[in-house]
Amino acid sequence: MVEFKLGDEMQKVSYNDIQNIDDDYRVIEFLKSHLSNYTEREMIYIMNNYKLHHHAIFVPDILRQIYDEVGLLADDKNLYLGFMKILEDNFNLDSNIVEIGGGIIPSLAKHIHLKQKNGTITVYDPRLYKNDSSDKKFILKKEKFTENTDIFRTDILVGFMPCQATEILIKTACRNKKDFLVALCEGGHQEFEDFYDDTLWEEQMIDLAKREIAENGMGVLEKTNLESYGDPYPIIYNKRIN
Repeated sequence: MVEFKLGDEMQKVSYNDIQNIDDDYRVIEFLKSHLSNYTEREMIYIMNNYKLHHHAIFVPDILRQIYDEVGLLADDKNLYLGFMKILEDNFNLDSNIVEIGGGIIPSLAKHIHLKQKNGTITVYDPRLYKNDSSDKKFILKKEKFTENTDIFRTDILVGFMPCQATEILIKTACRNKKDFLVALCEGGHQEFEDFYDDTLWEEQMIDLAKREIAENGMGVLEKTNLESYGDPYPIIYNKRIN
């Protein structure tokens, strides 16, 4: 039996409920150590769905980050690795990269940092589970990225399903002549299960990117996806024309 306190109640998970005792136990142990990083609503959702990795291909980011952190994502199913490959194929990974909306666990940034030989990766999110910037090449900013954030030394702005921050990412990148790569999601939702109309939101973000790229001389808009990884949503970026 694994026990931990959630709100005023003790949560108990029986070993009989754990399908793969090693895999699921790693998720539960992670949660026990990071209760303060999640809201009660999020914890209830996670506890009700933490076994999704056994059968689901595409899972919410709040679960995907935990799976990646405890080593439950195979490389061919890891969306962070797939996104990083697109980044490598179209831009220089050894650049000064800023990620907007990295989430509670900076999963994408961790993978970029491990692959970089030069350059830096800086992550902005007010909900980052830690704010340790002791590594000068892997910088965590537990704060909201705004239009006033200094990106003078930045080469590329990236976002992996940053939701509401998608719009400011595109505008800030183009208006400051910075390249960008962003994975769209279900919509500009406020919380992990409250979505707007995803198709309408995607079209709005793509139209915005086309307009900002054209007005600021940033080349042309390119679209791709990670459907082979189970992600049905578009990924967009600017491609400069020499």
